[in-house]
Amino acid sequence: MKNIAYFFVLFVWINVGAVVAQEAPPADSLAIAVGVDTLALQVDSLGMNTFSDDDFPVDSVSVVLTKEPMFSSRIKYKAADSVKFIIPNRRAYMYKETQINYENIELKAFVTEFDMASKIVYAKGGRDSLNHYLESPEFKQGSQEFKADSMSYNFDSQKAIIHRIITIQGEGHLQAVKAKRYPDGHIDLGGGIYTTCDADHPHFGLRLSKAKVMPGDKVVFGPAHMELLDIPLPLILPFGFFPQTNKEAMSGIIPPSVGMEMSRGLSLTDGGYYFAFNDHFDAQIIGDIYSTGTWRTKLTSRYLKRYKFSGDLTLSYGVSVSGEKGLDLTKRKDYSIQWTHRQDAKANPNRTFQSSVNYSSSSYDKQFNFTNQNLNSQNSIFNNTKTSSISFTQKWPNTPFRFSTNMRANQSSSNGVVNIDFPNFTFNMERIYPFRKKESVGKAKWYEDIALQYDASLQNTLTAHEDDIFNEKNLQNMKNGFQHKIPFSINFKVLKFFNITPSMNYTGVLYTSQIKRTFVPDSIDATKGKAVTDTIRVLSYAHAVSPTLSVSMNPKFYLTNDYSHRPNSKLLAIRTVISPTVGVSYVPDLSRFFDYYDEYIDGNGKVNEYSIYQGQGAYSTPTTSRRQSGTVNLGINGNVEAKLRSTDTTSNAQSRKVKILNNISATSRYDIFRDTMKLDPISLSANTTLLGMNLTMNGTVNPYKLTQAGTRINEFGKPQLTRLNFSTGLSLPLNKNDAKKEASNEDYTYFDVPWNLSFNYNLGYIKEAFDAKFTQTLSFSGNINFTAKWSMNFTSSYDFKAKKIAAMQANLTRDLHCWQMSFSFSPFGPAKSYFFKINVKSTTLQDLKYEKRKNPGDFQRTGTW
Repeated sequence: MKNIAYFFVLFVWINVGAVVAQEAPPADSLAIAVGVDTLALQVDSLGMNTFSDDDFPVDSVSVVLTKEPMFSSRIKYKAADSVKFIIPNRRAYMYKETQINYENIELKAFVTEFDMASKIVYAKGGRDSLNHYLESPEFKQGSQEFKADSMSYNFDSQKAIIHRIITIQGEGHLQAVKAKRYPDGHIDLGGGIYTTCDADHPHFGLRLSKAKVMPGDKVVFGPAHMELLDIPLPLILPFGFFPQTNKEAMSGIIPPSVGMEMSRGLSLTDGGYYFAFNDHFDAQIIGDIYSTGTWRTKLTSRYLKRYKFSGDLTLSYGVSVSGEKGLDLTKRKDYSIQWTHRQDAKANPNRTFQSSVNYSSSSYDKQFNFTNQNLNSQNSIFNNTKTSSISFTQKWPNTPFRFSTNMRANQSSSNGVVNIDFPNFTFNMERIYPFRKKESVGKAKWYEDIALQYDASLQNTLTAHEDDIFNEKNLQNMKNGFQHKIPFSINFKVLKFFNITPSMNYTGVLYTSQIKRTFVPDSIDATKGKAVTDTIRVLSYAHAVSPTLSVSMNPKFYLTNDYSHRPNSKLLAIRTVISPTVGVSYVPDLSRFFDYYDEYIDGNGKVNEYSIYQGQGAYSTPTTSRRQSGTVNLGINGNVEAKLRSTDTTSNAQSRKVKILNNISATSRYDIFRDTMKLDPISLSANTTLLGMNLTMNGTVNPYKLTQAGTRINEFGKPQLTRLNFSTGLSLPLNKNDAKKEASNEDYTYFDVPWNLSFNYNLGYIKEAFDAKFTQTLSFSGNINFTAKWSMNFTSSYDFKAKKIAAMQANLTRDLHCWQMSFSFSPFGPAKSYFFKINVKSTTLQDLKYEKRKNPGDFQRTGTW
């Protein structure tokens, strides 16, 4: 009976088609009784069904199997609709959202057919009710991925035949009608298109006759031509390759850009070689050359060590040629050094090293700035000063000590003068209270507030022209010296309002030279001689003690006008805060103990006093004068606020405060021991915010009378405003309530218009004696996105004196999906220029571009657009 039952099952299987369908596979296993055995399909940890060739039973109908397994590991699969196994033919069919995983291979498709005997899997997509293609086969093995309309893959030979392949190689998209994949991952294409456009139907590309894809390495192709919007262009390449950079950067040639300038002629710019040394360090060398003889070379390098530091270095050198050969030909050498080093905050909290170097010859920016294809660098042309700094700082934890060294350079491009400080050293001890107890008990004693600190510095300063900085004469005239200070102070309060601060400051300076002045009479008229200064090279030390007594008070007065008794008034109250400040400081004359002054008598018998350290070294004389000094600092500060009734009628409504004047102040100083005009000019300032505008004002008032000639005399008179500066700024942010407008010429129906606009206005008033002068400046900038693809930004200013727009710069850009168009122009001013560029966005095809420019030098020669 048992054999009869087996035979009956086998008979039914063969006549019905030997098809067993699985609708929504169970979570644990699928068991199908066939012949004399059982097909048991297992489930892995991720819920995918698995099987191998061992799961298929052998019966009298089946083909005799070899003892060696057909597959080295189990095959995982799943499908959203159904799975069918035809055991006699050793085939499996899967439908809808199918997925097969075998070792490092993953295959997804709409329909998958698996032939166990030939070890070939067939995959293809499907179509919906509207005949739209869906669920295209997706193949993935290791880092290689591609899509296709249909494909077949042999697990034994690891070869594949692919129809309508789409694969991404680096930044490029490669499409072909038919392709063949080899075991090593290489793919041969029988024609196709290479593009960086990610659209299903690319807007442009290189139409290839044949190509070979080497994943992670390159794409090599034979004859190809350019195609734009399906239109062939007369740009033909006999062969070529595209390097793939999806794993790591690769060294290679940087093709130059071809251009034409009126002043410098034909040009090849920004061409060179890129060196990809490793993940932490790279470099590139590029150069520019012009038909007139002008040239430049530039080395750029970047470096990075994660959690430690990062930086970049740029070195440039070039020769500018102008004029005509044999007539007025001139050559000028220019150079530039830029170095930025940044230390990660996590690297060392107690030790830092930073650098920000921007140093160049005075004419470098004007000669080579615009070769960088960036009109935004126009600001560097008008920048007359450049600063550079390199610094190192060391702190000692749990101590008040700190050491730092730095080098600074200030460069003026207008006259080529450079001020360099190098090297400078500073050692500091932060303020400490030596008499305070570690644990305070009871009321503090007065002496516990005694503060002590220490500051020491060493400076070397050199001022010279950039062309001869380090010649012998300049090095001899370098100013240097050592100085240390020990401030000592204590502060206590008397009668709650008065702060009394007695202090004493010890200053010591080490000099490398001092001077001696003598009067040399004229041989004819002794009264018309001159003072001769001799510099004596000698190491000397000067020091002084300066005791100071300061007394100050800073009370506050509140004036309130209450309007809350008026039920219909929105104004509840106005409060004015007035804070007068008074400070008295006195320094006695101790020059007789620390005398570093000498004198000489001129031909008229006048005694002239001078410091023997005047103009020597980096520090001034410790005792700045030979008399006592005392000052009284006077000031008054205030602000005005209003309290408004809330418009909310509920019981929990709160009033709100509005600032009318944020701050208004007047300050001056009275010198007790000055001979005449002891009161300094009165300084005024105020600021507030009104309707979103920041309003700022500052000025100066002269309290003394003027003579008919306009000079001040020692007599108080009607206060006269001598200087006033008023400035305001307004920024209009993005208005989210802008009406939506139609744009039928774009790829969407409605759009917002995000924009912002900023204004800055400055009014200056100067009255020296009786003549008043006004100055006005207005600058404005903004940007606007006309559509999702069009945007524009600009900056400009208005010249009130000339009554016209002054310098202006604007940038207009258009996003063309895989392309980008930009137009930068400056129609006014000395940097008058324009630059048009349309290019592919991808760096792989970055040299596929068109450029048109006109630099400032061209406008200076032609004067027209």
